[in-house]
Amino acid sequence: MSSTIEEVRALLAGFVQSPWRDLHFRSGGWSLFMAKADGGPNPMLARAGAAVAAVAAALREITAPHLGIFSARVAVGAMVEAGTVIGQVDKLGEATDVVSETAGRVAEVLLQDGDLAEYGAPLVRMESA
Repeated sequence: MSSTIEEVRALLAGFVQSPWRDLHFRSGGWSLFMAKADGGPNPMLARAGAAVAAVAAALREITAPHLGIFSARVAVGAMVEAGTVIGQVDKLGEATDVVSETAGRVAEVLLQDGDLAEYGAPLVRMESA
């Protein structure tokens, strides 16, 4: 392992002295990216960013219809159909059902029972079915 570290240090020292602006090196199961201030973007981050964007696109939030006290009617991991009541928001003793518009799996319940929900605040994150 220490020889690998010494090789990377030598590669970095050579890179600093070179005219190259960036360097992306892959070997076996690992990658190394170096860039100077005027170098290109890290391609490893671009792939990770695309993966994060794909996951974020697959998630959708169900939001509060108005200000009130939230109470969940589903748990994380539950599969729901379109039209399922996922919770209620109580405003001055009058409860409003919060309904899922599409089928999916509950990825995250963002508020605890009894928490104050602001208008438009995300209550539940859903994964597409």
